[in-house]
Amino acid sequence: MSTSGDAPILVDARWLGIGGPGRVAEHLLQGLHALDPPGRWVVWGPDAVELHLWSGATRVPNRHHPKALYSQREYPGPRSLHPRLAYFTHHLRPAWKLAPVELTTVHDTIPFRYPPSRALAPMMRAYIGWMARHSTLVTTDSEFSKQSLQEDLGLSPDRIVVLRLAIDHDSADRIRQLRTTVEPVERVMFVGRDAPHKNLDRLVTAFAASEFAAQGAVLTLAGVDGGAVDRLRGLASQRGARVELPGIVDQGTLEQLLASATLLVQPSLEEGFGLPVAEAMAAGIPVAVSTGGALPEIVRGASVELFDPKQVDAITHAIDRVAASPTAPPALEWPRPIDYAASVLAAIDLASSLG
Repeated sequence: MSTSGDAPILVDARWLGIGGPGRVAEHLLQGLHALDPPGRWVVWGPDAVELHLWSGATRVPNRHHPKALYSQREYPGPRSLHPRLAYFTHHLRPAWKLAPVELTTVHDTIPFRYPPSRALAPMMRAYIGWMARHSTLVTTDSEFSKQSLQEDLGLSPDRIVVLRLAIDHDSADRIRQLRTTVEPVERVMFVGRDAPHKNLDRLVTAFAASEFAAQGAVLTLAGVDGGAVDRLRGLASQRGARVELPGIVDQGTLEQLLASATLLVQPSLEEGFGLPVAEAMAAGIPVAVSTGGALPEIVRGASVELFDPKQVDAITHAIDRVAASPTAPPALEWPRPIDYAASVLAAIDLASSLG
C-alpha cells in the first residue's frame, strides 16, 4: 500500500450512477470510505464521488460519459496526481498505459458474445482483449466469467482474480420489511436493461403463455428504456399479455415494486454475475432463474427454480411453478461493500507485488 510520499493509487469511478457497473463502483467506494485505507488515493469520477471520499483520497473530475471516446483518451489530473497503480472498474478504460501497475475489471465477455450487431463483435473482442492482456491483473465477478476470459481471450488463470460482488443489504432489509406490510400484487418482476443476452422477447412470450398471466398477473420490466419499450410493448399486445414498462425508476419506487411482487425472474442467456437475483434472494423474494452463465453459481445450490433460457415453455413453466407456490429462497451470506472493498485492496496488493 502506498505511503504519503508515494505517487497515488487511482480508482476509476467514472461509472458511478450508471447502471450495474455504477452500482458496483458505488459499493466499492462505500467500502473504501469505511475502511479508510492508508496512503494517497485519487478517485476519478463525477460529483457524486465527493460523498464517498476518505481521509487520503482526492477526486479528479471526469468531463465525459465513460462510453465517450474522448473519455478514454485523457486522464485529466495534474502531473502530481499521476498514479503508480490504477484500478479500472470497467473494461472501457484508457487504452494507453496510465500507471506502471494496472488492474482492469472485465465483468464478463458478453459484449462480444452477445453484441448488439455482428459487426461489433470482433471489435469488442479485440478491444477487451487488448485491455486485459496489457493489465497486470484482471478482476472479474464469478468463476464462470474467469473461465470465459480464459477460453475467449486466452488469459492465464493466474492473472485473473475473482471478486465476489457486494449487494445492497440496506435495500434488501427495507424490501423484506415492506413485504410484511404492502398489498401483494400478482406481478412478475424483471430488473435490468434491454440487451441481446437479457432474452426479454422470450420472457414476454413465455409470460403471455403462462397460467399466471391468464389469471390477470402483470409482468413489470423495470429499467428497460429507449426503443426497446415500443418493441416489447408491441410484442405484449400481440400476445395479449399485461406488461408494464416503467422505465428507469428511482430506488424507492423499485423497492415498492419488488416488495409487492410475487416473484422475480432472470431469463438471461448469460450473466457474468446477476446482481438483481442476489438482492432479490436477500430480500426474501421468490425467484425463477435461468441456467445461463454464472446464475447457477450465484444461487450456490439453493433450492430455487432454474430453467433453460432458450426454451419458451421452460420459462413459462418456471413462472407458473413459482407463482403457484411462492416460497422465499433460503438465507445465504452475501458480501457487504466493506467486504468487496477489502477484496479489491487484496487484489491491489497482489498486483503491486507482481508489478
